[in-house]
Amino acid sequence: MKNMRSLRGFGAAALVAFAGCNSLDVQNPNEPDRVRALADPNAIEAVGSGALRTFFNAYTSLRGAGVLSTQARSYSSSWNNGNLNFYSSVDNPTSPPDQWTRLNTPRSWQNDAAAAARTSIDAFWGGGIDENGIQRGGFYNALSSANDALIAIRKNGVVIRTASDTKRSETVALMMQGASLMMLALQYDKAYIVDENTDLNAIAYANRAVVRDSAVSKLSQAATLASANTFTTPTSWANGIAYTNVQIAQLSNTLAAMTLAFWPRDNSEIAKVDWAKVASFASKGISTGARFDFMFVQDGYNAWISELMNWFEEIDTGRMSTRVAHLLDPSTQVDPWPLSGNPKPNSPDKRFGDGSFGNADDVDAYGTYPKTAKGGTDYAWSGVAGFRPSRGSYHQSNMAQIRYDYSGNQDPNGQYGGYGPAPVINATVNDLLWAEALLRQGAANMASAVALIDKTRVGRGGLASSAANAGLGADADGPCMANGLQAKDGKACSLWAMLLYEKEVEEPGLGPVPFWEQRRLPVIVGGGWAGDNSLKRVIAGLLPGTPREMPVTYKELGVKGEAIYTWGGATPNSPAP
Repeated sequence: MKNMRSLRGFGAAALVAFAGCNSLDVQNPNEPDRVRALADPNAIEAVGSGALRTFFNAYTSLRGAGVLSTQARSYSSSWNNGNLNFYSSVDNPTSPPDQWTRLNTPRSWQNDAAAAARTSIDAFWGGGIDENGIQRGGFYNALSSANDALIAIRKNGVVIRTASDTKRSETVALMMQGASLMMLALQYDKAYIVDENTDLNAIAYANRAVVRDSAVSKLSQAATLASANTFTTPTSWANGIAYTNVQIAQLSNTLAAMTLAFWPRDNSEIAKVDWAKVASFASKGISTGARFDFMFVQDGYNAWISELMNWFEEIDTGRMSTRVAHLLDPSTQVDPWPLSGNPKPNSPDKRFGDGSFGNADDVDAYGTYPKTAKGGTDYAWSGVAGFRPSRGSYHQSNMAQIRYDYSGNQDPNGQYGGYGPAPVINATVNDLLWAEALLRQGAANMASAVALIDKTRVGRGGLASSAANAGLGADADGPCMANGLQAKDGKACSLWAMLLYEKEVEEPGLGPVPFWEQRRLPVIVGGGWAGDNSLKRVIAGLLPGTPREMPVTYKELGVKGEAIYTWGGATPNSPAP
């Protein structure tokens, strides 16, 4: 573990600016300057494009997305940077793994000023200090910037050089309104819906279903506006990557599909999703036509950083959960307690392969062994767990994600040091949501779903086509394993099980997506069947007591004189609206 990393996260003050709505109640002596700034075309363009940067950083924050990914047991870390250990640990680690829970009160979201772990709720809402001590904004900051741009363009008639440039800023700001509201709808039980037309003297909370619908509406409008205009964003807007109007339309559709599909807090709310609409949005998303990934370029923890990738693409600070390792290679990787001298992998999935990585110089530093022709594209094996066993031996995974370490050797000038490309939402997320939406509408869509699943299953994993499945199946089947058997019971994999496997393998590192996937599944207990080398355990779904959504942050509640509340433990989420 790098010394910089072990020092920079401890004792960091969670000094968070009030979310955009809070500041509206306070008279601002600089308001005249703000009015002049909103009349400056260059300032408006900068404000609107800045919403993208705020969104990128917030979506991939360690305190937010990192915690959620470890709660989902997609990633694992015993370090408490970003509150990882606090929120991902289990209450009863010495009990059989199928009896693990997070029902004790401390596992709920900590939502008061005296709690150090409150920063995870703040990170998404109004932002906070990251692992390098830099203040980052939250989704209300991104929403506020988007609103300012739209007020100037739509209300004040500001023209940014040309009609085309003006439409470009308007379209991206509208998409960022929708994207910010999406995150509030997916992560909080209620929120404010604020746009350029809102009467700020009459704002009130809206429940999560209403916020969801508002997000989808904004994203649909952004897709329409993007399709009606021609432009390309400056590369500076994503620190080195440009997006065309066609891509902005595609991205808006993918975000809309995600908003609808990931909204359920548990499996009982799946029926509330309009799956035909999800399929319609996904069919126009970023995996269609000229497929692309929505990403930005990091600059070493200055203005642009994916903390999630910077932490979990580093072999010495974050690992995959043993739950996922066992899916990729059930013959060698044990879940949940890897054995001393856990053998090197021999996975039939090319994304893990024999687990080799890097070169001879990496062996001493990371416990790896030099990459062979069978080295995996996405995951590597390390003989050194790298964590504190006293904090829970179930954290001690031998499997690391290296997919987005484009250097191939943990180069500090690359992802390891917080530099280089960082995908936020990739085309595969769209494909797999599309496949899910088709299957949830019935077995008649199986052939279309197979083609979508096989893009990664066959194309990247080198596994047999998902057409060779044991029927449609259902959520309760749980994920398939790389050997073609269901992890739950060793039966031949259903198509659902194969879809779930692809999600488990492909989606880590892409913001909170693994958490949203796991909370929609029932708790699936299995393992321990003949031929399985692991104990009976929770195969998929969130452990009982894991909070499934966040409350309104204590700061906002305090400003309005409202009682502090939280979610988790015996009451993991709010009732379905």
